[in-house]
Parts: sequence; structure tokens; C-alpha cells
Amino acid sequence: MQKEMKSIEENDVWDIVELPKGKKTVGCRWVYKKKIGSDGSIERYKARLVAKGYSQQYGQDYDETFSPVVRFESLRTLLALAVQDGLCVQQLDITTAFLNGELQEEVYMEQPEGFKVRGKEGLVCKLKHSLYGLKQAPRCWNSVLDKRLKEIDFTQTTSDPCIYVKRGKESTYIGVYVDDILLCGRSKEQIKEVKLALAEKFDVKDLGDLTYFLGVKIEQDHRAGTIWIGQPNYTETILKKFGMENCKGLSTPVDASVKLIKGTETSEYVDESHYQSAVGSLLYLSMKTRPDITFAVSLTARFCSKPTTQHLTAIKRIFRYLRKTTNYGLLFRRSDSKSITGFSDADWGGDLTDCKSTSGYLFQIGGTAITWQSKKQPCVALSTAEAEYVALAGAAQEATWLKQLYQDLQGSNESIVIYEDNQSAISIAKNPQFHGRVKHINIKFHFVRDQVSNNNIKLVYCQTDDMIADMLTKALGRVKFEKFREMAGVLPMSDCKSEEEC
Repeated sequence: MQKEMKSIEENDVWDIVELPKGKKTVGCRWVYKKKIGSDGSIERYKARLVAKGYSQQYGQDYDETFSPVVRFESLRTLLALAVQDGLCVQQLDITTAFLNGELQEEVYMEQPEGFKVRGKEGLVCKLKHSLYGLKQAPRCWNSVLDKRLKEIDFTQTTSDPCIYVKRGKESTYIGVYVDDILLCGRSKEQIKEVKLALAEKFDVKDLGDLTYFLGVKIEQDHRAGTIWIGQPNYTETILKKFGMENCKGLSTPVDASVKLIKGTETSEYVDESHYQSAVGSLLYLSMKTRPDITFAVSLTARFCSKPTTQHLTAIKRIFRYLRKTTNYGLLFRRSDSKSITGFSDADWGGDLTDCKSTSGYLFQIGGTAITWQSKKQPCVALSTAEAEYVALAGAAQEATWLKQLYQDLQGSNESIVIYEDNQSAISIAKNPQFHGRVKHINIKFHFVRDQVSNNNIKLVYCQTDDMIADMLTKALGRVKFEKFREMAGVLPMSDCKSEEEC
């Protein structure tokens, strides 16, 4: 607490004044937190003075509050390209970041408990800088950091406002998530220059090589030229939370012989909050480092309103699969090509409740997934070709954004290849020759046609046996599932170590 107050004094966060007539104060309180390291142990104890921002009134003591954070898809893309280009990846933390934000509004706060100024107990704090808990604090901090990065010649990318690039003889990249900063550069000296430039303005904590970022463990092997990212500690935590730490492991997350349907009058229902909590925990894992469980989680998430014992059994199967694959994650390796390639697939009429199809796509660099999705389609498809075409439209949207991100980072404007295993869907996308059969399709799905004609994406046919996105649309047998899992770059942590290290 004393350390926190010292930081507040050094940053000149407030002045002690009398409360003006007609003004109200915002309360404050102390919040205590344990900082957990990459190995799950307690790194340090933190005390934070937090303003009670919930008592603020819009238009009086705050206005705009939105502040961007980096997309994890952007970070995975950045890491994949860092591996392909042989870049150093490091991280740093801005200590008491929010205290650097400059307030535009007039905000008064009560003096903090235990640290009231003697003889001035009846006065209040007039805030000059933002404080943790204020509604506008994240926006104030982001504005200050953005200004500083642009001062040292970094340019904000159009595809992601929290990815910055500094062009030169050798490019430097920065990813920003509030006060956690990831840096990529050709050498450690190049990165050190950026750190020193930021240290002139902020209190910087140099964390060295990237090892733990946003709850994700990162293993770098400079000799082998690999980066592995995963969440083994988080996986263990949720297994214990839901009482599955001692369960028997399974090889696949979905039982191919079982079709999930909505509950009926004779069904036995289970606790909704427990089920929804489990789905939420698994969803977080699937979105960051585990595309192999994405379809299973998406499938079970459809029954959050009235889950039955059948649905709970499906959730437990995912946990049993995680029990066997706790140390699995994404392994980025160098390859002959660093271009982005995509895979798009659909399962026609896979949902037995409303006969809607499931779309799935996966994009990768160097044979490892950087972005993926499994989602039920919004409309009923009348044929396999139509279902595949609708899935292609979703993949084309993601490809358009990835193309822009790739151009921002690499300066390349090459088309993105999307592999598709349905010849009819490719024909519909390339030309309107089947107009009579597709005239009922919503116009928004013809977006893929526009992207193909503009040469932003290229559609290439591939055999179903090589369609990685197949694991994002349906339940598969063990052999096929494990094949696609490996093709997506989902591998155990041990595989990231070089032969010399082994």
C-alpha cells in the first residue's frame, strides 16, 4: 500500500482541495491481488488503490470510455511471423500505467483509507491524472501511450489499433494489451532502444524474453526457431474447479456416435449456472490456444438455456479429453513459406433441432493455426454446396481482415489461398452460372464472389482427407481427428524443444 501511494505521489495524481459547492465525490477502496507467474506460483503481492467508478455520472465526471485492446488473433499472427523471420520476442510491463493518463474532466475523490493527510481530513482529492477504477481511465492511458509510440516513429496499423510498426532498415513490431506490451525485433539491441524510449516517459518493468502473456504460457527455443503457446496451468485449474482432475483421459473431445438435441419433457435437466460456467471456461481456452476443442465447445454452448444430463456428459467428455492433452498448445515453426493459407468447411444440416448447418474455417502460417471459428449458420441451407458457400463467405470475411493485417506487418499484398473441398461451392463463388439454384441465397453471402473477382482471395480445391477445418464442423474418429489436430499445429509442449536440448 505504501508502494502504491509512493507511485501516486511521484505521478502527481491529485491535489488536496476543498470540495466545490454542487460537486460530488467518488469513493475509493484498496484492492489486494496475488500476481501469478508462468509456473502457477505466486510472483508477488499487489495493493491497488481503486476509485469507485460505478458512482460516476455520464456527462458530469466522464464522457468517452472506449479503449481498444489487441486481438489475440493479431498476437498469434505476430508470433507466427516472428518465427518465420527469426525475430526476437520480448515483453515489458508499464508499472502503474493508469496513473499516467491525463484527465479532461473534473473529478473529486475521497482521501484513501489509512492515508488521509493530517489536519486536512475534511478535504478531498482533485484528480489530475486517471486512477484505476475510473470509467475513463483505460481510454486516458491508451491515449497517452499512443501519443508516445507515435513520437518515437511507430505507426498504428489500420487492421488492429493496438499493433504498431516502426519501419526502417529492420522493422520493429509492438502489440499492446492495456499495460502489457509485446515487442518483436531483429535483435535485442533493437528492442532495447524501444524500451529505453518508453522508459523516458513511463516507469517500465523489463520482463525480458516473452514467457507469459495474457494468461498464456510461451516457450521459445531460439536454436530450433520455434515458439510454443499453451495454457496448461489454466487447464489444470478448470479441471480441478469442475471436479475432473482425476478423470480418465480420452482421445477425442466429441463422441461421434452421439447427436445432441434439445431437452424434452422426459429429459433430466441439470444446474444451468454450473453448466454455463463450464462452457465459459472451455470457451476461453478454445479461443486462445486450443482450436481442437472449438467445435466441441461451440456444440455444447448451444444448450446453455436448458442443459440436460446428455449435454453435461458431452461437457465432461471435453474435460476428459483435456485431461489427456493438458500440455497441448500451438507450435509455431519455420517453414518454406510464410504466406497465409485458409481452410473452409461445412457440415450440411448437422443440427438436428433446426436443421441448420455448421461453418468452420481455419487460417494458418507455416502450418500452424493463427485464427479459427466454428459456428452454426444463420439460415437453413438447401444443399451441401449452399452450406459450403455460406461457410466460404464467413472465411472470406476473416481472410479480408487477415490480408490487411499481413499487409500492415509485411508490406505484401498477395492473395490469400482458401482451400475448399466442394467443387460446386467454388463454381458458385467464381461465377454466377448457377443463378437458378442460388437466387434465394442472401446477398450478403455473395461477398465471397466480390473478393474472388478482386483477387483478394483464391479458392483452391482440396480432398476432404486434407480438409483441416473438418474438425471444426463435425465429430471425427480418433485417427482422422489426430491427423487434423497435428496439421493445425496443435502439439504437446515437449515438441517445441530442439534435439540438442532433448
